[in-house]
Amino acid sequence: MKTIKEKKACQRLRKSAKTRRLTQRKPSSGPVCRLCFQEPGDPDKLGEFLQKDNLSVHYFCLILSSKLPQRGQSNRGFHGFLPEDIKKEVARASRKVCFVCKKKGAAIKCQKDQCLKNFHLPCGQERGCLSQFFGEYKSFCEKHRPTQDIQQGNVGEESCVLCCEELSQASVENIQSPCCSQTVYHRTCIQKYAYTSAKHFFKCPHCNNREEFPQEMLRMGIHIPDRDAAWELEPGAFSELYQRYQHCDAPVCLHEQGRDSFEDEGRWSRILCATCGSHGTHRDCSFLRSNNKKWECEECAPSAEATGLGEGAV
Repeated sequence: MKTIKEKKACQRLRKSAKTRRLTQRKPSSGPVCRLCFQEPGDPDKLGEFLQKDNLSVHYFCLILSSKLPQRGQSNRGFHGFLPEDIKKEVARASRKVCFVCKKKGAAIKCQKDQCLKNFHLPCGQERGCLSQFFGEYKSFCEKHRPTQDIQQGNVGEESCVLCCEELSQASVENIQSPCCSQTVYHRTCIQKYAYTSAKHFFKCPHCNNREEFPQEMLRMGIHIPDRDAAWELEPGAFSELYQRYQHCDAPVCLHEQGRDSFEDEGRWSRILCATCGSHGTHRDCSFLRSNNKKWECEECAPSAEATGLGEGAV
């Protein structure tokens, strides 16, 4: 039979083994972020997943890490964050325990004075922590995060202006407009709107305010990308603007091959309206001489004969 000491020793071993199993991270089949130990995940929440020289990190984990300097130019390292600095930050974070998952490697610290909480970015997001994407890129735990005085009467009685669905009863999942105080949105809806419109088109969806609204959204942890709007980044978004008008609008088209056929020069060359550029004619169809390069359509020059720019202009 085992002695009391042997039984206690076995209990300690079983307890320590259980602790190791609980704290052991799930194995990943692919690269993980060195600052949060998570796979690429949702770029809207974690930012772009960056990989270079056997080093992989989420962009948001970089800019929100408490002690990581950005010493390089934007074209060096990871958007100016140098690999050697990232490795130093990883080493520093390896001594910090996340207050959410109880695992080491927490590179983000609550910026409230006297608060000692550290956390991984994904863990903090699940617990209700908030990070600001401007200025010093501060992060706060769920107890010290910036708040809004959202009247309970607005929640449950109204719907989100962006998705038209009922507002959440949890205050951290809603966000209130500073310029339209009675208007409350889902945080996720505002974040999606910010990613779509980006910095130059982001404004209050209700009243189009471009000053108070973006500032308050930044304070409340909304990430507003400094880039062109999503619709401007689509391939061929403005291709139609580079297509010149290809039709003869003269009352009678004299070209044998029809109104949509033009030649580079000569009698059947294309002349566009000098005012709107949205109508055209063959040179001969409007009786324009070879040295006449200006013509106006009937809509832009209703008194064409008086101006001398219409049919028969010389």
